[in-house]
Amino acid sequence: MSPRSRLLLLLSLAGLAINALLLWWKLADPTASIAGCGGGSGCNEVLASRWSQLLGLPLPVLGVIIYIVLPWAIFRRGNFIVAFCYAAIAGSAVWLIFVQAVLLHHFCPWCMAAHVVGISLVVVGISSGGVSRRGLRSGLAAAFALALAQLYGPAPATHRIEADLNAADGAGGIHAQGSGRKIAFDGGRKTYDSSSLPRLGSVEVKQVMVEYFDYQCPACRKMSGYLAALIEKHLADVCVLLLPVPLDHSCNSALAAGDAGHPGSCELTKIALAVWRANPAAFPAVHRVFLADPQPDSAAAMAIAAGYVPAGQLEAALRDPWIGELIQADITDWVSFSRKTKQLPKLLIRDQRILHGLPSGEADFIRVMEQELGL
Repeated sequence: MSPRSRLLLLLSLAGLAINALLLWWKLADPTASIAGCGGGSGCNEVLASRWSQLLGLPLPVLGVIIYIVLPWAIFRRGNFIVAFCYAAIAGSAVWLIFVQAVLLHHFCPWCMAAHVVGISLVVVGISSGGVSRRGLRSGLAAAFALALAQLYGPAPATHRIEADLNAADGAGGIHAQGSGRKIAFDGGRKTYDSSSLPRLGSVEVKQVMVEYFDYQCPACRKMSGYLAALIEKHLADVCVLLLPVPLDHSCNSALAAGDAGHPGSCELTKIALAVWRANPAAFPAVHRVFLADPQPDSAAAMAIAAGYVPAGQLEAALRDPWIGELIQADITDWVSFSRKTKQLPKLLIRDQRILHGLPSGEADFIRVMEQELGL
């Protein structure tokens, strides 16, 4: 066996091993198909996205197949198949790097390792010459078809709706304090006072949902747009109570020690809740700005809040113990609702129905919610 052939075999085995590992993670972990911010790694975000599948088939399956076929074709001197594999690997790598950089804004280190291995293999293989041009064209066409199918094909579900709420602290607690309309879930075991909690929409509507979210969670930022669109379409029917769960070690002791989380999220949350306490009418506008891109840091957030609440009132509101109590109660609920997945956002829909993670798109979300809520 020539040195070049040994190198191609080694790279093929490395590509096979990495794709097999990614496939194992996706199939073995039930949360790996739920898009959200459970505080996981970039690989979790990428593997849970719609771009990790093709018509319901996990993309690592295709990687495993192609890295099994390629060495066989090389040693059988199947020039067309070899060239097809080279072009398919290179074209798919370019597309999936674009997806991570531009569409997801998350990088999976293991996915990137697979792409580096694949491109290296292609460079070594093509540099020797004698590669079938027809095979290259066919492989590039296959990679292009992959991109088109992911862009315009049916989007896979990237969320899960369960009928098991597993409420934490029953009907009492800070969530239920207040004299407003009470919203009950889990057969009355979990109650929220609609007048005392931050919200979008009127509390007098037919359907009141509850969202647990993190201001620095990318999936939560997308969900905020979906919720705004749903409320705009069904203004007389839908309200959402907004309960922040900062994935930040400075105020969330339930976050895993090895999880980087979202540093600074506690400060954003406290400032937003202070605005709610001082001037509830201004809260929706501040909430939208805090979830927009680019996100403000704590200094910018204070400046934004000061545009709605006088400085003295804002400082007083920030000292309100209610804010810390509410954050800790939200974290307790997040832990309780996370028996199967920690992914945010979490949306309590009705009684025991809870949505974990982020649907594939706004239209998908509105369709699902209209079906769930009977709108």
